[in-house]
Amino acid sequence: MTHNEMFGSAKWICAAADIASPLFRAQFSAKNVKKAEITICGLGFFEMYLNGKKVSDDLLVPSFSQYCYRDLSEHYKIRQDKMSYRTYVLQYDVTDYLLDGENAIGVQLGNGWYKLCNEYDGDPTWHPYGELKLCYKINITFNNDTTAEIFSDENVKYSNSEITYNNIYGGERHDYSLARPGFSSVGYNDSDWNNSIVTEAPDTEFYIQTCPADRVIRNITPVKVCDLGETSVYDCGEGITGFAVLKSKQDGATLTARYADALHDDFTLDFYPSGGDGEKLQQEVFANTKTGDEYFPHFCWHAFRYIEVSNNAEIVTVNVVHSDCEVTSGFESDNEVLNWLYKTYLRTQLDNMHCGVPSDCPHIERLGYTGDGQLCAEAVMLMTDSKDFYLKWMADIADCQDVETGHVQHTTPFCGGGGGPAAWGGAIVVVPYVFYKTFGDNSVIEQYLPNMLKYVDYMVSHSECGLVCREETEWCLGDWCAPMELHKPEPHTKSRVLIPETFVNTVLFIRQMKMTVELAKIIGKEDEVSHLAELIEKASKMVDVAYYSPMTHCYCGDVQGANCLALDAGLGDEKTLQMTVDKYRDRERFDTGIVATDVLPRILFESGNAQLAFDLMTARKSPSFGYMMDQGATTLWEDWLPERSLNHPMFGALTRYLFTYLLGISQSKDSAGFDKITIKPQLVNGMNKAGGYITTVKGRIAVAYEKTGNSVNFTVDLPENTAAEFICGEYKSTLSSGKNAFSFNIN
Repeated sequence: MTHNEMFGSAKWICAAADIASPLFRAQFSAKNVKKAEITICGLGFFEMYLNGKKVSDDLLVPSFSQYCYRDLSEHYKIRQDKMSYRTYVLQYDVTDYLLDGENAIGVQLGNGWYKLCNEYDGDPTWHPYGELKLCYKINITFNNDTTAEIFSDENVKYSNSEITYNNIYGGERHDYSLARPGFSSVGYNDSDWNNSIVTEAPDTEFYIQTCPADRVIRNITPVKVCDLGETSVYDCGEGITGFAVLKSKQDGATLTARYADALHDDFTLDFYPSGGDGEKLQQEVFANTKTGDEYFPHFCWHAFRYIEVSNNAEIVTVNVVHSDCEVTSGFESDNEVLNWLYKTYLRTQLDNMHCGVPSDCPHIERLGYTGDGQLCAEAVMLMTDSKDFYLKWMADIADCQDVETGHVQHTTPFCGGGGGPAAWGGAIVVVPYVFYKTFGDNSVIEQYLPNMLKYVDYMVSHSECGLVCREETEWCLGDWCAPMELHKPEPHTKSRVLIPETFVNTVLFIRQMKMTVELAKIIGKEDEVSHLAELIEKASKMVDVAYYSPMTHCYCGDVQGANCLALDAGLGDEKTLQMTVDKYRDRERFDTGIVATDVLPRILFESGNAQLAFDLMTARKSPSFGYMMDQGATTLWEDWLPERSLNHPMFGALTRYLFTYLLGISQSKDSAGFDKITIKPQLVNGMNKAGGYITTVKGRIAVAYEKTGNSVNFTVDLPENTAAEFICGEYKSTLSSGKNAFSFNIN
């Protein structure tokens, strides 16, 4: 929608540019109100009040998007693509907030992503989209069914606030000698406030926000682990995102809080894993506080396990904050590594869901990397209520695709960062594909098939002899974060990856083209993708020529899982598979990066090698998930060793296999939205008891089993009006809706 379509005669207003977090207020009359609704957008973030009460428990709104054009030409690492732009708007029913007579509205703005301040090594994430601004209209229907509209305009007053600094990465500073208590109440004296400055509307398309906002999801009471004199250190017991709520012990005190994921041996905070002690140091300072009052940030979140708090404050609680995507799954077994993996991946993933964006990490970069995001998308969709979340992020991916070349950015909304053409840019195909398969909504195929075809054109234009070999920027990664076997180079250098980038990008591109063909056929657009068959054949032949050894039956020597990537693209043969199986039986642990770690167990499960897949997923020797668990990790690491971020979800994409393979909750290959349910558990040695559920668009599907001697007892719960085919080894049965309980013998 245009500005006029969304806001009518309302004007965009702003305050003086040097005010860090401006307040706005206005009064209006409304008697005998039947219904009232506000349409509002405050950029970057806003909090709104009516008659002294905060409207909604939403935090960090509106959602982060590709708001509008910004000039990034000064950043030499950035490709300046021609993108599309959107900005989200909130609508709230405010009927119950209004008084019968005079009313007051108050709004506070924070920088958010829209006006990131300060510099950080030339990082373009710090390049602002624009100055803080506000626009709203209130639609009122009276008891006699007449209507009225209240608009933002130059008559709205503005002032500074107690927030003197706010930054997504670096936290906030407050000075309560500047506070304006009661500013959103009727009768507040605003005689020293200024009239708002009318400004231009952002050059963007406006959309009503439907994806879930960030909220306080739960609370934690941390445990004090050390008193350092002026400060004390507290442990939350797990890696989380959110912030502490502090209470002042004395008038006029300056309270401080700093956050980190790790501790040094002397119990001081170790900031390196969460961004260092520079501009990205996560901290709050609250000056001129009052005894007993509570203090917390308004326009940021932190990622941490440990908090250092000044001893003139006490921690009232720690608020866990992330996008409000309810967990709709459960898993429990007699294997401690898999139990840890399920809980730890979910915690890590939720920590990385903020402002409608699935991020790589919730502290250092906080960006919607299309590589990490496409890897984990299916797991998130299966395990949480995240349909609206991914509807929003798919739009972000499309917005950040070059409308002329089809190039897809490595982060979306676009904020720089690095990656590669397929394992990152391929998100434009992979995310809509898994969305359709999970929810059965073919409207996303209609919407994004043109984007997929433009992406294919881009990839072909960056190929030589059928092999994807380059990208427009200096970045052209393949897989990432694979462990090195013989030496340990510096973290985050390309030398850590031995598997050729061209090989990885080409085999992933082959699979993505096959997905595109499958989706096009579903909506009857075979003609639009008929040319892809020739591209797939050419690329497949060239991969064999360039990377396959007929003598060993391996691709790239099967370094870092190369064989499984080829097999997943339909290349290789039974001997290639056998070489893979033999290698990992001997190795007994992963040697793979973020992409192959997801693909390898899937290939093993699908090929009848469930035991080996299970053994790899439950291994304890480094590099492994069991090793992370044994080191006390409560969130997944960015690397197989704790070398940098301790809160990255990407390696956890395979957590979905707990449900789809080990418990067997899946659907037929020609099914979408669990229209044809298949329960096909793969029993393994080392797990004698397991149970879990996912909540699909058809309803809750639960599977539990326990081995007793030579038999196994199963319970399968299916939603109403559904049926399922059950297959486990030689045993087959047809299940009906409701509870199904049965037993059979196993070898």
